[in-house]
Amino acid sequence: MGRNKLERFRQIEENTNVIQPGKESFEKIKGNWKADQFQNEAPMVVELACGRGEFTVGQARVEPNKNFVGVDIKGGRIWKGSTIAIAEGLQNVAFLRAQIELIEESFDEGEIDELWITFPDPRPKDREERKRLTSPKFLERYKKS
Repeated sequence: MGRNKLERFRQIEENTNVIQPGKESFEKIKGNWKADQFQNEAPMVVELACGRGEFTVGQARVEPNKNFVGVDIKGGRIWKGSTIAIAEGLQNVAFLRAQIELIEESFDEGEIDELWITFPDPRPKDREERKRLTSPKFLERYKKS
């Protein structure tokens, strides 16, 4: 297991800007991102496969009139962006630690104003085509959010 991984998992469990399975907020967040997480009605931008969240946090810094949600499954990655956002007092950035396949369970129809896929894993092998974030299967899911 990676260095400090368990400590980072413990920290993101406490970070209020991280929504993940097991937290009470995860069950209630769908349709309530702006009211519950951000407490404003600003447009919401979701970045899929955000990695460590540097781009998500960077955009939150330069566009304070928008809300940003970075989505990634890796807790160690989410920890980085989450921790930076808290240290800088950024209230317009949050992270969803979940599989992208669960996007429909995490966001209501029309809740997302912009959806970004900035740096997806290319999955160059033909047999992995269905796993690409730009595959027709995923694009249909995104339309519903």
